[in-house]
Amino acid sequence: MISRLRLLLALMLSVLVLFTGRLMYLQLARAEDFALLSEENFTQEQRIAPLRGRILARDGTVLADNRVAYDLMYWGGEIDGWSRLKALLALEDEPRPPDLSKLEEELHGAVLAWNIPDVLVPAVEERVAGQPNLYLRERVERTYPTNLAAHVVGYTSQADPERFPGYTVEDLVGISGVEASFETTLFGSPGARLVQVDNRGVELLAESLATARPGQDVVLTIDPQVQRLAEDVLRDSLVYINEQRDTNELPHADLVRGALIAINPKNGEILAMASAPSFDQNVFTKRPSDPDAVRTILEDRVNLPLQNRAIEAYPPASTFKIVSSSTLLEHGYLAPGTHYECTAGLPYGGRVWENWANYYRGSYNVAEAIGDSCNTFFWRAALNTPDFSMGWSPFIRDLVARAYDFGYGERVEIGLLDEKPGTIPDETWVRQQTGEPWYPGYTLNTTIGQGFVLATPLQTVQFVSTLALGGRQVKPRLVREIGGIETPIEAEQIDGQFWHVLRDGMRRMVTDHGANYIIGPGVGFPVAVAGKTGTAQNGLGEGYEHVWFMAYGPMEDPEVAVVVFLEGGGSSSAVAVPVIRDFLAAYWGIDLEGND
Repeated sequence: MISRLRLLLALMLSVLVLFTGRLMYLQLARAEDFALLSEENFTQEQRIAPLRGRILARDGTVLADNRVAYDLMYWGGEIDGWSRLKALLALEDEPRPPDLSKLEEELHGAVLAWNIPDVLVPAVEERVAGQPNLYLRERVERTYPTNLAAHVVGYTSQADPERFPGYTVEDLVGISGVEASFETTLFGSPGARLVQVDNRGVELLAESLATARPGQDVVLTIDPQVQRLAEDVLRDSLVYINEQRDTNELPHADLVRGALIAINPKNGEILAMASAPSFDQNVFTKRPSDPDAVRTILEDRVNLPLQNRAIEAYPPASTFKIVSSSTLLEHGYLAPGTHYECTAGLPYGGRVWENWANYYRGSYNVAEAIGDSCNTFFWRAALNTPDFSMGWSPFIRDLVARAYDFGYGERVEIGLLDEKPGTIPDETWVRQQTGEPWYPGYTLNTTIGQGFVLATPLQTVQFVSTLALGGRQVKPRLVREIGGIETPIEAEQIDGQFWHVLRDGMRRMVTDHGANYIIGPGVGFPVAVAGKTGTAQNGLGEGYEHVWFMAYGPMEDPEVAVVVFLEGGGSSSAVAVPVIRDFLAAYWGIDLEGND
């Protein structure tokens, strides 16, 4: 009996010694480790998102801004005074605990109320004070107060850390336009702070570790009044499109798809860049978002409202005849006084190449051919260049090089990531695309801006600005200042001695031909304007051709150059020219009443 008792006491003593040793080990040997773990339990390092830089128009009009928004957040559990809080915020649904499968709710809790009005914030703060399962979150929301130049400004969205490494779900990141192109400039750099909280998560003490550096403001060259005018004129062009549809007995269009750009040719500043249809940027940034509104924009594969058509590439059509004219003149393939017949058609290569008019128009020199946009004149001029029949001939080599001189075939680089380079085809390009050599027919098509040639409205407005200044090419600028520092003006002189011939032809187009009774002396338009139309076949059928008009004025001292492009416009003279007339009349304050 005594031996059993001794055994039991020995066992108990052994256990006690083990527990005592373990306790001493934990309290003494591991004291520092556990103190650190304890501190980590109530100390958190928080990232501080920087305030995003604003996007401004040239006059200071705010195109993209920030606002502080307040949301009521919930961690789950019973809410003291819920009925009063529910009534105060006019909430209908009962509180829902956070969905921990969603990263944002795991980090911040569930949202009970978005965008609490500023006047209610103090009352809400009072009611959530002392409740560990409720708190008022302060966040920054991107806003677009004017919705002007939506495609240029672009929009932001909550960052997906997998897509944008280094960002968190609390950050805003640029998705399109200037917001995306100048993301690093606008975003700034985040800060950090060390926060101590109690067991309920209530903040007790905070220490700054690094100060967040706000993003820099970006000032655009856009003039908000001219931009609004461009957008209004572009939208209203639907009237001209449908009048032309009526003429061709075609169904009406329901909206406009196109672009209009206005630029100061002397300093390259883009005054307006409008694209239609447009979209409301706030749909993507306002929280909570409207999924139906977002889906409507994103899934519209017909109208593509997010596409900036000002920097998309299309067949330039007859606007490109000015490039061909410059090549023919500057390389001595014809003289200003050289004449060719403007016939209804031209037989070549086993087919008849047709002019836009189905009757004889006369014998033209190059300025007259530009004015009347005569296809057969330019084809005859090309056919009479040396070794034309060999395909990749000296003339087409010179035409390709001249097109590049004018800025075609490569991005203008104004600071928009989605800008297309267009296409100036050459022998190598054709072999890569078709597996065939360059045929003479490709030269004929290229000469009139059809076939493989593609150009953007932005490239075209750069071109017409260069013509307006007699070969002085000032690179278009969209960004005027970054962080208070002005961007430089870049310019070069394009070689040439026949600028006056090209400008004379463009003026004849307004005085003697298609635009005479729209924007010329036939209607007494008080400002001398020079321009060139273009009607591009596109495979959609007769009456659905894309249309262009590029122009500048006044002739004696050009202060504005402008380009309009309209998908499916049908007729450049009947649709594109009136659009530019309306724009220039409003730009110069001309009363058009009684002139239509």
